Amino acid sequence: MTFTAAVRRGFENTLKFSGRSRRPEYWWFFLFVFVGAFVLSLVQMVMGMTGDWLVRLFQLVVFVPFLAVGWRRLQDTGRPGWYLLVPSAIVVISSIMVGSLSASMMQGGFGAMMQGGPANGMPMGVQPGQPALIMLLAVAQFVAGVVIIWWMTRPSQRGENRFGPEPRVK
Repeated sequence: MTFTAAVRRGFENTLKFSGRSRRPEYWWFFLFVFVGAFVLSLVQMVMGMTGDWLVRLFQLVVFVPFLAVGWRRLQDTGRPGWYLLVPSAIVVISSIMVGSLSASMMQGGFGAMMQGGPANGMPMGVQPGQPALIMLLAVAQFVAGVVIIWWMTRPSQRGENRFGPEPRVK
């Protein structure tokens, strides 16, 4: 599969979460997303644009197609596509936790937050062990990301699996 064929197929199957996608389709589309964001970032920098709105717009446009290609890629390896959401769920949980930690830091500073106690007589929003939980979630995020990348590099499951027939090699 060529680069352009993979990008075209990725956009054609934007809402298709059933079936399977081979490695070249996923990795060519991954390269398209990576290079596209990089080039748009350079364009914004050269043109002196503030913010990263152009890159964000690009990422918004490719989000669902990229998710669908990744979903089908996992299914091609015999794993459920929803496993792709596990790292995202960890990010959401971490964001909620960091939000509460940010408020606590504003109240009493990082040192008091790590000790879990009040600073300057102000109550802290941090519960004992919460910073350790944030560190654990960060490690879980890293491990989940590495596992997903590892699965994306695995060969296709030969023959038909529960997600459909093996995609034809063209």
